[in-house]
Amino acid sequence: PGGVVDIEVFQCEKIEKVVLCSIRMYETGVLEQTVLAWPDEQHNFPILWCNLTIVPSVMNVPIFDFIPLMDIVAWPEYAQTYIAGIADLKAQALEKLGDTIIDKAVDLPSLTVYTLSPYRLVCNITDDGIDRVPEIVDAYIQAYAARWRAATPVSGDERAFYLKKRAATRTLMKGNDPGYPFMIDVFGEENTAKIFDTVF
Repeated sequence: PGGVVDIEVFQCEKIEKVVLCSIRMYETGVLEQTVLAWPDEQHNFPILWCNLTIVPSVMNVPIFDFIPLMDIVAWPEYAQTYIAGIADLKAQALEKLGDTIIDKAVDLPSLTVYTLSPYRLVCNITDDGIDRVPEIVDAYIQAYAARWRAATPVSGDERAFYLKKRAATRTLMKGNDPGYPFMIDVFGEENTAKIFDTVF
């Protein structure tokens, strides 16, 4: 009775799951919408994370990133293939949001920040900027799809590191979502755990 959660989950070649999640909490008016894509165990391309959290009269924070699943210093070719191009996406997103940006370098209040790429975009925007977010999400999805199509299976030491990093990333994101205590208040612990198991 305190809110609604809509989740759709898809699976396809090279991808373990794509999650589309919308969470609305009635009393506070908080709305969160997420697109999250997890590669499968054979392919180490990044996680796609596009998120918009709206806390009425307080903040509108979109997050756009490709979360790297390899060490981009130890594997510079991974950075070149999957991460470097995000800088252009970020620049285009900042230009698209333009004067609706209140703060273009919001600190994410969560250890999840440890997982993000150097080119993450986490900002605070005015209400007018919200209507510009879908176009930016589309650009990130299109760029991500190109990486997904080009990805090839990994093996050996690279795959072993990847699986360890993917599991650690999942655990860190799941265990440090700042919305968790608020979700428990509205949806209860059991439902919140189910939601987090599905999303992450």
